[in-house]
Amino acid sequence: MPAVVRIVQYVCAAAGCGATWRILPMFLARHLWRAWKTVERVVIPAATPPSAAAPTVPARTERRWRGRFAASARMLVVLLAASGGVALEALASRTGLDASRAELTAAHADAARITPGARLCALAELVHRLERGVRLM
Repeated sequence: MPAVVRIVQYVCAAAGCGATWRILPMFLARHLWRAWKTVERVVIPAATPPSAAAPTVPARTERRWRGRFAASARMLVVLLAASGGVALEALASRTGLDASRAELTAAHADAARITPGARLCALAELVHRLERGVRLM
């Protein structure tokens, strides 16, 4: 049986509010509902070859993920540059404002010596710590 992941959903107690929110485990990609390893396997296939047990991903989802990965990383680069950290400022400077999310991910993985299979997760975690609500993918 596949592993079961319990996701807690909270509902606002204020009368008439109706707001809900969930707290997801870090290994799940926010808004994508897949493990970061699965997303990385799709968008960087040479770095993380699929295993026999790898979940299948619909072709439309693959196209959407690849499109996002090829999209501009300008906002993420500005976030890194404004972080106040010397290493992150250097990464932003090296990457440049015209970089794609794929280029930023590769530069971050090289600078932080991140192994294949954990590249997207590591960068998404960093972005989330710097500014909640900003998404890598």
